[in-house]
Amino acid sequence: MANEKGVRGSVLFAGYRSLGLYSNHVPHVVRYHKKHKEFYLVTAVGKSFLTYNVNKLGQVAVSNALPEEITCLAADRMLVFASYGNLLKAFARNKEIIHTYKGHESDIHLVLPFGDHVISVDTNNTVIVWDILSAEEYLQLNFDKGNFDISAVMHPSTYINKILLGSQQGSLQLWNIKSNKLLFSFPGWQAGVTVLQQAPAVDVVAIGLANGKIVVHNIKFDETLMTFQQDWGPITAISFRTDGHPIMAAGSPIGHIGLWDLEEKKLMSQMREAHSTAIAGLTFVHGEPLLITNAADNAIRVWIFDGPGGQGRLLRFRLGHSAPPTFVRYHGQDGKHILSAGQDGAIHSFSTIHDRYSKSLGHGSINKAKAKKVGLRCTYLRLPPVVCFASETARQNDWDGIIACHQRKSYCTTWNFVRSTMGAHKLKPPNLKTKGTYATAVDITSCGNFVVIGLSAGNVDVYNIQSGIHRGSYGEDTAHDGPIRGVAVDGLNQMTVTAGDDKLIKFWKFKSKQLMHTVDIEVTPTCILLCRESGMLSVALEDFSIKVLDIETYKLVRRFPGHNGKINDMTYSPDGRWLLTASMDCTVKVWDFPSGW
Repeated sequence: MANEKGVRGSVLFAGYRSLGLYSNHVPHVVRYHKKHKEFYLVTAVGKSFLTYNVNKLGQVAVSNALPEEITCLAADRMLVFASYGNLLKAFARNKEIIHTYKGHESDIHLVLPFGDHVISVDTNNTVIVWDILSAEEYLQLNFDKGNFDISAVMHPSTYINKILLGSQQGSLQLWNIKSNKLLFSFPGWQAGVTVLQQAPAVDVVAIGLANGKIVVHNIKFDETLMTFQQDWGPITAISFRTDGHPIMAAGSPIGHIGLWDLEEKKLMSQMREAHSTAIAGLTFVHGEPLLITNAADNAIRVWIFDGPGGQGRLLRFRLGHSAPPTFVRYHGQDGKHILSAGQDGAIHSFSTIHDRYSKSLGHGSINKAKAKKVGLRCTYLRLPPVVCFASETARQNDWDGIIACHQRKSYCTTWNFVRSTMGAHKLKPPNLKTKGTYATAVDITSCGNFVVIGLSAGNVDVYNIQSGIHRGSYGEDTAHDGPIRGVAVDGLNQMTVTAGDDKLIKFWKFKSKQLMHTVDIEVTPTCILLCRESGMLSVALEDFSIKVLDIETYKLVRRFPGHNGKINDMTYSPDGRWLLTASMDCTVKVWDFPSGW
């Protein structure tokens, strides 16, 4: 047994890579590599950061992990800077820590590379300017939080040794960090500063405010050139196009992006629901009509502006679950694809080979045609999250090969892996007498033709997945008294196994629906798993133990006690020798069938 003595880690397994993690709430960074002549995108995911090439959004590097979650990201031509807590680290080659900047007494929340220096600002309003190579403190500035609580920092282009600071009080200050002098104070616009962004024109800065206003200001003459008002709350990010079009993009907390025409001084177009959460980062690639966005919804998107009207269209993206996964299974026997359903209601396929083979199958929809007409993000038409599914590759090129049951829904949906979409059928029992009945367990036959669905009322039904036609039920009225906890079909479509709340495991002839045998397991099961190759049926019980039955003889062949919490899921190793179980006691245990350990 792995982890038997409470030792962290495992003697059998080692972490290889994470799948489906692309972005969080930390704004991304875009950097240009002179030697490669290529732009790279850096995004934070927990304690590490990922580097992608902008060309294909291919992942090129994963950084070494920090002890805590990254709170700030920044980059210059050579290094990537990441902060956690009160420490700032410099990474070389997108991977290794080569410098540590230690001196802050509270958490760092702003970082700005500045020539041979890097500037960091903490929540106590202390600004420290570091020498990058020596990692020594060059200058420290302290501000009174009541008068000037720093919320944004930038270096105005061509202003040697100068930085511009924005505050939550709304005022701005221009400092010379070489002479340690305050050069100028801007009174502000009666709202807190959230973003400072250099415009393509020298001396001009875009200032995003907490009241949704954007002020384009000339800091040399202290003159406001234009103001825009966005109605979606505080400005979260600003970027300017640099490919000859005078366009400014501004992000919002609800995932919309406003595109403003700086010549006409008006809103040119809106990119509604670019993300499902607040826009964290927003960058126009220098000299190209490309806009990169990221957000806490675990998505990176690259938009291209090549059509009429200046509207951006989605060019490339990397997308994962925006809420925790609820059910995960391999799709097929080759181990190349992992299907995952999440609390966000979506089903994703993640490739173990390369990210470019990963894809989203989308969200379940109550009315597929209407949802397509209204738009992708019509949340009121979405089905609740998938709680379990079963998939088969045998006929996936001909018709749907995935069956999924949704939280407290009486019908199950079919999905098509090849077309990456929800299928045509919603499989609902024809003679459902009990109100409030919902599907609890599903399985699909190895031939890819039939699905078996168990319900909370104790019914077990068989359907043809190609046509969606009901092919019969098990039992005279119901298969079990109480909810179905699991269903399984053997590899040759000879036998169906059902487990119910009545503490019974029943074995049925698949085709004739005739009951062959019943086993009383004395404890309520939570789930079952059949290894089709070996005929071993593992049953997880409410007393946190596992019983293993042989479906040929109906006999109990193994019993594995040992967990201290509800068993959430089970799987077999490819050769069928091991059973792996995951439990609410925060352990994953490996059981060996031959030895019984």
